[in-house]
Amino acid sequence: MSDDRPPDDVAATCPRCGASISDHDGSCPSCGLVFLDDDGRLTDETATALFEDSDLDLETLELSGNEFYTPRWVRLLVGLAISAPMAPLVAFVAGSIVSLPLWVGSLVFVFGWALPAVVLSRLALPSAVVAAGLVVLGSTLVSAPAVIVAGRTLVGSNASTIGAFGPDVWTAQAAFLAIGVIVLVLGAVLYRYVNARRDAWAEDGPP
Repeated sequence: MSDDRPPDDVAATCPRCGASISDHDGSCPSCGLVFLDDDGRLTDETATALFEDSDLDLETLELSGNEFYTPRWVRLLVGLAISAPMAPLVAFVAGSIVSLPLWVGSLVFVFGWALPAVVLSRLALPSAVVAAGLVVLGSTLVSAPAVIVAGRTLVGSNASTIGAFGPDVWTAQAAFLAIGVIVLVLGAVLYRYVNARRDAWAEDGPP
């Protein structure tokens, strides 16, 4: 039967200053770092010192209170990925309302992609960015036909056709609604799960 215990000659050291803590369970005798809080969990100072002492880069994982946050640039990349379908959708809606020159349509395309990504990147976790992105995409799909008809009515153009769907507005509405509801429900379920996991992490710490 194997013995998984570390050998006796392996000395434990403080993650902050490197002093030996083999005979000191509660705090470092050199720098005074307290390892555990009253609930028996690692203190924030110890967790930060452990990450600094490991191969992990704190620019890749930032610690704040009891929650971990990925840096903004990572969340922005995730936001750009999940917002990619928004670009052609926004361009389709705008182009179905009024005829746009190529350069204006290109700006609308980029705007429809970049703006949601920037807003979504304000969320703390990439999983939350994905979930919220699905909610935004689903909501946009559901409302697209109604927005097109309302926009054409406002500008005084023919509101009886929607792009390739032609005059069959109800078919367009049904198609967008069916896809949009699926995406919206998926995003809502995922967002609820992410929030539940985040709350559990903040309350109990990592598993």
